[in-house]
Amino acid sequence: MKTPSWLFIIACIAMLTACGGSGSDSPATEPTPQIGSDEGTGNDDNTNPVVEGTIYGPYSTGSASEPATVYFDLDSGEVVDLSEAAAATDTQWDIAFRRTEVMVNTHQDTAVSVYFTGNNADFYDNAGEPIASSFLNATVDSELDDYLAVKAASIPAAEEFITDSESEVIGDTFYNYDMSTHVVTAADDVYYVVASDENYTKFRITDIQTEGRLLGELILGIAHQSSLDGASEFADEVSLNLNTVGCSEDIYVDFDTQQIVTAADGWDLSIPCGDGAAEFALTIPDDATVLKTDIATFAGIDAEAAPYYGFSANQVTRYAFDNQQWYYYDTTSHLLYSQFGVYLIKVGETTYKFQITSYYDDEGTSGNYSFRFDPVGE
Repeated sequence: MKTPSWLFIIACIAMLTACGGSGSDSPATEPTPQIGSDEGTGNDDNTNPVVEGTIYGPYSTGSASEPATVYFDLDSGEVVDLSEAAAATDTQWDIAFRRTEVMVNTHQDTAVSVYFTGNNADFYDNAGEPIASSFLNATVDSELDDYLAVKAASIPAAEEFITDSESEVIGDTFYNYDMSTHVVTAADDVYYVVASDENYTKFRITDIQTEGRLLGELILGIAHQSSLDGASEFADEVSLNLNTVGCSEDIYVDFDTQQIVTAADGWDLSIPCGDGAAEFALTIPDDATVLKTDIATFAGIDAEAAPYYGFSANQVTRYAFDNQQWYYYDTTSHLLYSQFGVYLIKVGETTYKFQITSYYDDEGTSGNYSFRFDPVGE
């Protein structure tokens, strides 16, 4: 299927505190599934066989202020009661839910992995933009055929499956390295938005000069948005030249003033000093968050919607389900609608098909997952 543009993805990412509440706040087309529960699939003794497409849930993941994680074992069709610490090494659970995040277990002998079938490609136009009405009008019944159509022939080669992994948002993405010439250049089309001290700053690296294998000089393009002063858009980009040759200590930058400061000041970006020049690393404070974008058309951050943009710590877990978001965020109602994507989940030798059907319970409270899953048949 076509992947939505970065702008749609940024607009759609949500933690959705606004979605909790009374039934009047729930999407009209969202189901109120109660079929299935913690009691499992009933397949152990074949006395209560489950009909293909049966919906399980809802399972509560708490609230945005007090999130909870639900760990689910696809083999038994049951919730596994675990603390977060215990789940970090437990091999029984296969998939887990925590607010809008969906995780798979990487601690099994073979990590649980995911493949998106691309069943709802018609929910996007030729430019890859979402067709809002397709998402808002989709129902459990209207999207059942897509689910039932997935059979063994739909399973791709093993290398097509992906799993969760650890990475850095900034990492090595701020520069390009030519393997043939060994020349390093700035990735000046890559932008980062940092949320720090209730303000927002969009920055990029516009030029890099190397000093051997180290960073001798770099130029930052900094566009600051002082939300505390009422700004709703980024100011014009300001260039800041950092000469790091012969540095004796780490370099610190304050985005508010677009100046170099000391470690004792309220810095927003640091570059570690190496042996005679700087290391190829950019670090943000522990209490700051960051968002990586690929183009410059991000005019500003809506402070009220900031929790929905997808800001994260620089060190993050990349969830396989994030490769194709399972939900559509309606900017008018501020509600989540399932995209009714059908995923394949490989657990050991078994491949399951899986489709999230709702994020709400029958009271319209957010964070309550309902879904259907079945072993893929012939």
